[in-house]
Amino acid sequence: MSRPRYSTFTLFVKNIAKGLGTMKLLVIAMMITSFFVATASAQSSLAKPTLWGIYGTHDVHACPINNLETAKRVVAVGAKDLRPLMEKYGVTSILDRYHSGLEHTFLWVVETREPHKLEEFAIELGIARFNFLKFVPLRTFEEGVVPYIRELHGL
Repeated sequence: MSRPRYSTFTLFVKNIAKGLGTMKLLVIAMMITSFFVATASAQSSLAKPTLWGIYGTHDVHACPINNLETAKRVVAVGAKDLRPLMEKYGVTSILDRYHSGLEHTFLWVVETREPHKLEEFAIELGIARFNFLKFVPLRTFEEGVVPYIRELHGL
């Protein structure tokens, strides 16, 4: 009897399931689902804005503390009126911008109707020139995490 043929993705999930407990697998599934739901719900410019994090990191040599050219770019971003750029790329608001200088990291929390345009937003803004970036769907603890956990466990 021949073995059933599985897709690479199916084999990947099966291997993960072997190494992880059920709860970890459920959490991973929740995160993946959250990503696709947030992305799908934000495809239209008429869609309700969704919460996203722009995570950035750079090496010590590109850090504005140590690199004059990067420092000039950071000052220019700080002085720029972001409203036209936000409108162009569907960013409805920037809720906050957190930075950790010695960790060489930052997190900007934004609301957007078009998360697939965040990459272009970061490129035109200039923050992609010296940072490695990740765009991550977010949800609030009170409105997203707690209700989901309550429903999941019947609490």
